[in-house]
Amino acid sequence: MPDPVKRISPLAEIAIQGRFGAGGAVPGVTLSVRHPVNIVSVIARKGKARALAAAMRGMKAQWAGFEQYYVLDTDYPAVAKKLAGLASCSDQSHGRVIIRIEGPEARRVLCKGTPVDLHESVFEVGKSAVTQMAHVGVHLTRVGADVFEISVFRGFSESFWEWLTEQAAEFGYQVA
Repeated sequence: MPDPVKRISPLAEIAIQGRFGAGGAVPGVTLSVRHPVNIVSVIARKGKARALAAAMRGMKAQWAGFEQYYVLDTDYPAVAKKLAGLASCSDQSHGRVIIRIEGPEARRVLCKGTPVDLHESVFEVGKSAVTQMAHVGVHLTRVGADVFEISVFRGFSESFWEWLTEQAAEFGYQVA
């Protein structure tokens, strides 16, 4: 029996695969949408931050604010059960979109829209920041050498995508 709830990306009709922007042999960045992806928001309960940190070992967690995290690629009920009494958990899978930007010009594209210092000596792989880009609140994580993921609220994702492609156009970009 097919799944009665099909998760459709809000960017399905505008994140069209292809090569865009400035010419050149190799595009400066590649953009893609991680979809579907499970996202669980985890907020430590009062006085439980250390115990929560210990319980989250082994989870794919990203810092999202003071004693707050996003846990990705995992089952919400399993996370909520494991962290019961330590944290408040909320399924954000339908409310957020993760856009991946990678390539030699990824940092330059992102620097156009954020005051966060993205230099590799400061913003190391695995580091996250809650900031704004294009007047939109985002959660930015460096996941590789020239690879970043931007989590944005679903309702702002189309506007943010349009801004991001405009910023990437001068370097040339590929939508994967």
